[in-house]
Amino acid sequence: MVDPQSLHSLRTRILTVFLGVILIILISITVIFNVLVNRYVSSTATAQLSAVVAGHTTAGGPQDGTSVEIPDVSGAVPSVLNIRPAVFLLDSNYVATTPVNASSADQQTAQTIAALLKARDFPLAAIDNFRVSSDVGSYYISCRPVGTSTHYLVFYVDLTGIVNFAGSVNLLLIVIMLAAVVAAVVATVLITRRLTRPLADLTKFSRRIGSGDFTACTEEFHDREFATLAESMNHAARQLESYDKDQKTFFQNASHELRTPLMSITCYAEGIACGLMDPGEASQTILNETTRLSGMVEDLLSISRIDSITNEQKTVMCNLTEIVETAVEEQRWVAEERGLNLVVTLPGTPLVMAGNDKTLHRAFSNLMSNAVRYAVSRIAVTLERQGPDAVITVADDGPGVDPQDLPHIFERFYMGANGHHGIGLAIVKSVVDQHGGAIQVRSDAAGACFRLSLPVPDQPGGGDDRI
Repeated sequence: MVDPQSLHSLRTRILTVFLGVILIILISITVIFNVLVNRYVSSTATAQLSAVVAGHTTAGGPQDGTSVEIPDVSGAVPSVLNIRPAVFLLDSNYVATTPVNASSADQQTAQTIAALLKARDFPLAAIDNFRVSSDVGSYYISCRPVGTSTHYLVFYVDLTGIVNFAGSVNLLLIVIMLAAVVAAVVATVLITRRLTRPLADLTKFSRRIGSGDFTACTEEFHDREFATLAESMNHAARQLESYDKDQKTFFQNASHELRTPLMSITCYAEGIACGLMDPGEASQTILNETTRLSGMVEDLLSISRIDSITNEQKTVMCNLTEIVETAVEEQRWVAEERGLNLVVTLPGTPLVMAGNDKTLHRAFSNLMSNAVRYAVSRIAVTLERQGPDAVITVADDGPGVDPQDLPHIFERFYMGANGHHGIGLAIVKSVVDQHGGAIQVRSDAAGACFRLSLPVPDQPGGGDDRI
């Protein structure tokens, strides 16, 4: 049994789900945003830097590099990110020289990049569309030698503004995430309060049903799911109430049906004892009533075992061919005594299914007994495989079932014309339902035909039918 203390509340589960979904979504958005921004900025800056370098690279210059003219890139077209490229001259000592018209911000940026290159000891000749970052900013740079290899033109694109913007967006996403967490907590409290109240009402209702009070639940639920659940529970309560009444009726009828043969046996036994009846005739009557009583008790025990909730039915692999054949043979002598012709068609290959062989045998025996009771001259029994099912048909040429009786023939203690005690077909229906099958009955002027279908697993077929 599960310890209630070890279970999580509905509120905790909903809150966990809400927070998990929100965090996953926001973290995914943050990651995707940063990846896309970095890729876009990288491709845009690289393309812009490559275009500027290609258009302003100086092929040569004096050996000392002092008279190298720093190209003017101020007229370069800004990128879609509204970033303009810039350039400065860098000597072997990492001293930066900016153009004469450079602003103080450009001069400061040049000194920063020079310091980064010097601190990290990058080989200047190998730097092409390379990204460097520090606490101050982030830049894409390309270096091109001028004159000798002791002087380099350093072209760069300042990405600091874009990086700062991305950081601001990340901060905004974190704020949104925290706000979403707070909203999730509030929403969880409101939602679970709306959920737990009808659940508590339905729990009380289920306990009333368990205690034997089948009064319908009259609370109004505004949510469709709870209203549907309440209706289902009301339907279950009505069924349980009907079942309870049926059980009481069952015992009342059983008592009456058992009392009738017992009274007959008692009367005839007293008649023999008092010398009022012929012993031979009275004994035969007593024997007939005893046989009837034994059959009734066996049927009552069978249907009680089938309906028992606590009873565990033993499931084995059952040979349906053998069970049907045995049930037919048990009724053959009765059929022959009445002059009935039995036509039996069985498959050459056994049909096997998982089930309870005893209850299946009882069901087929009851069907055969019912057919023998009503048949005029002929009974046809067929067992065959149709798709995933084994289909058993038992047809007789009797008067058929009265249309008024047809909807009720599987009800307990319902007796049609010439019925015995109204349990036999009820047992058949219970057994078929227990094994996941279906039963149908067709009745017309030619007689009655019962058709049973039971699920059977895939198995090799073949063989001739035997009649």
